[in-house]
Amino acid sequence: MPNKTTRSLLLLVLGVPVFILFIVAAAFGPSPLDRFIGRHPPERYLIPAGHTGWVRIDFRQPGAPALPIEDGRRLLRLNAQGTLETSADPLPGRGKDEFFTDSPTGRTRLSNAGVCKGGMIWEFETKLDDRTSKPVTRFFVGTEEQYRHEVDPAGNAPACE
Repeated sequence: MPNKTTRSLLLLVLGVPVFILFIVAAAFGPSPLDRFIGRHPPERYLIPAGHTGWVRIDFRQPGAPALPIEDGRRLLRLNAQGTLETSADPLPGRGKDEFFTDSPTGRTRLSNAGVCKGGMIWEFETKLDDRTSKPVTRFFVGTEEQYRHEVDPAGNAPACE
């Protein structure tokens, strides 16, 4: 039976490298650690330049194309109306997804920084469609002011200070 000092030394010798591995894996994901903590590999969303408002992605659609891969990321290219149908399944969990406006002249990254931080992506959610029982993802694209007006037209929510 190991004594207390031996157990502590063993924990230190094995625990520190495992801890460092988790930190490195989390910083440079995607990795098996991402799956363990509920993150999926990052996806890349392409939104038509100038589009503001709600977008919708319908998954598991018969006859719809699969999602292409770009730089190791699933590419979700929305049409001019801000919709996409795909035969693919949604990925479980959340990832460090990328959002871009897309135009013939190139792409511009959109921030998903959040409330009072200049974000452009709001209320990202994946759920089952009530009519079809198939998964859909939806989110709002626009400035925080546009989003607040969309969900609170009377302006009752407190503004950023």
